[in-house]
Amino acid sequence: MRTCKVFDRYRDGELDAAERKEFERHLASCRECREKAALLNNMVGALRREEVRPLDLAERIARRAFSTNASWDALVASYLRPGPAFAFLTLLLVLFSFLWVLPQNRSIDAYTEYQQLMDEAEAISLDASITEINNDSELILWLEREVHSR
Repeated sequence: MRTCKVFDRYRDGELDAAERKEFERHLASCRECREKAALLNNMVGALRREEVRPLDLAERIARRAFSTNASWDALVASYLRPGPAFAFLTLLLVLFSFLWVLPQNRSIDAYTEYQQLMDEAEAISLDASITEINNDSELILWLEREVHSR
């Protein structure tokens, strides 16, 4: 077990000739150390075959300096050209004005309308034409005619 602890020193070339020979004999008998050595040898071989390209720092700096990272306002402005934006705002203004001018939808329930007609009927002088009224619906129609004729 003590020999397994010198594995890293063996890989780094820090052992003298006697220690190196002793470790190599240990390596022949220790499966764990052989697997570790094979793995490291494969990694070293792969790294040596890998092409190393120098880092071009100047190119990276120039690319980053000249790249345009548009802010949100520049992005919105690029999509909103003056013509379409003006047309949209005009359309919005016309629509808003149209909705503002529209008469209010005053929904009056039937009972309130009936009460108003009855109040107006009390103010109207009854004449001979009222004798022709036989039910409430005819009375309401007669009242509406009278109110609108005044």
